[in-house]
This record gives sequence, C-alpha cells and structure tokens, in this order.
Amino acid sequence: MYVQKIALVTLLLFGFFTQPSWAQSHSDGFAMMDRMINAFSKLSYEGVFVRFNGADMDSMQVRHSMIDGVEYESLVDLDGSRIEVIRIGDSVICVYPNISFENNTAPVSAPFQKFKELNHERVRQGYEFAITDEGLVAGRKAQKLELRPKDAYRFAHHFWLDINTGFLLRHDTLDESGNFLSKVQFTSLNTSPNLKKTDFVPRMGVYTEHVVRSTPKSVDGEWTFDWLPNGFSPVWDGEKQMEGKTSMMMISDGITSISVFIEPAQTTKSLSVTKMGQTLAGEKTYMMNGVPYLLTAVGEVPDITIRKLLSAIVPRKSDSSKS
Repeated sequence: MYVQKIALVTLLLFGFFTQPSWAQSHSDGFAMMDRMINAFSKLSYEGVFVRFNGADMDSMQVRHSMIDGVEYESLVDLDGSRIEVIRIGDSVICVYPNISFENNTAPVSAPFQKFKELNHERVRQGYEFAITDEGLVAGRKAQKLELRPKDAYRFAHHFWLDINTGFLLRHDTLDESGNFLSKVQFTSLNTSPNLKKTDFVPRMGVYTEHVVRSTPKSVDGEWTFDWLPNGFSPVWDGEKQMEGKTSMMMISDGITSISVFIEPAQTTKSLSVTKMGQTLAGEKTYMMNGVPYLLTAVGEVPDITIRKLLSAIVPRKSDSSKS
C-alpha cells in the first residue's frame, strides 16, 4: 500500500532535572517556540541524536549550515544500514550501501522539519503551555517547555530547548497517561562547527542515487471533513494528487499532523486501526456513487482521533452513501 512508504520520523533527547518553575502565560511559550523555529533554519550545527520509538532505537549524525545563502543539511545513519541523505537547497541525494536498499528502505528525513512553521492560533486552541524544569541535555543547559493537550484528540509534547540558542535538544511525546511514546535526544551537539561545502559530499565507494521527487499536483478534490478537533485545520486547500490514483489531504494543529490518503479499492473494509510505535494508521471503505474508496488516516494521535476522523471524511457532493 502506498501509505506504507511514508516515513514517520520524530525526535528525542536526554537530561537531568532540577526544580520546576511554572509558566505565567502563553506568550512565554510562544516566544520560546518562535526562537526554536528560528534556530532550525539559521543556526549551524553538527551533532548526534538518538531516536527511541517503543522498543526500537537508532542513532544518526546530523549537520546543518547556511553557506552562501543556500541551506545545506546531511543525515547519516550510524546503525547498521549506514544510509546517508544530503540536501542542498531543493536538491536531495540519497546514498545506500548497495542498490537493493533504494526500493526496500523508508526514506530518511531530518528530525525538525515538522516544527519549522508555527501557527499560534492552532496551537493555542489545542494546548496549554507550562515552562517547568531546567536541566542538562547533551551537556548544555536546557529549559523544558510542556505542551499539555486541552482535549483527548492529541498527545502531550515536551520540548527541551537550549537556553543559549533556543535550539531543540530533546522532544518527548507522551500519551494521555503520561507514558512516553517516543523520544528524540541529542547526545552531542556543536553549534559552531565551521562547516564547509566539502562537508556535504557523499562518501566514496557506495552506490549513490539522486532522488527525484515530483511535486504533487494540487487538485480541487472530491472529499472534505464534516468534523475536525479544535485547532486542527487543513494544511492546504483541496487535495494533492500522489502516485497512481491516490490523493492526499493533511490536517494539522500546529504541532501534530494527520495525513489522509484516498484511493480506489477493489473490496469493502470496515474501520480498523493499527498501532506502529506512537503512530496510528486507520483504514475504512467509503462508497461513492457505487464505487468503493479506501480511506487511510496516519498520525501520531490517540486512537479516538483516528476513528472519529475517518468517520468525518465525506464527499463534497451529497449524493453518496457510507458503507
């Protein structure tokens, strides 16, 4: 299934905790997050981070810098497969140990991409802010910012931000009981690495393939939502035309995104939800004009959110019926 090709990437970090000091207002939290987002794009850095997703753990080296007005970024898998991804502006190069990896490995993406834009109003509707502990993460002084959900349709997020730069050092995702679902944690970080263009060159002696990613075509689409949780709204108008006959919609509350895929189906299927680490994927069939369509929703959200969302996806025209 096309949806299984989607890479679901998150971030996690490490530290020691001290005495809490509670936040006074949303403005303090937004100021910290705005500073964090600014650090993503403007700061040069080099480090190693570890990702924990359930029982799975992997580590990656990351480099990032603005050189002559162009953004350079590289990611190297330090465990096993040694996959490497280099991004120079809009150009992406993937490096694999051998050619068989190209079609059998999920794409690797940078850990911070989903936090590069922040809609204050969406976040305000879905979360309360609390600035709590201070501690050490990767040997750097850090301040903890908690995003506490206002309802049952999203998870809690804890950000540990470098006090000096605002850089995101650690990101935890917690369920409704306060249990850790995932963590991304830097174990080492250098924010003045003096990187050069030659630091963003594929390693020699390995198979290299330029990844050609065609921009999905925007279409008006035939589907919409008749319900969304507070704070969630469509990321773009209409749909994106993906591979084959698959179309995609996306909603976000400013912190978490949910992707919805619609594709023609051969058979009908009742609603089901599968858990993959902290990510849930739900499927169901909808009959439109006598033709079955498979609806798939994928996101790092509670079970109830996926179930209600799949029941809220309807055709824009009213002459169809659910199955």
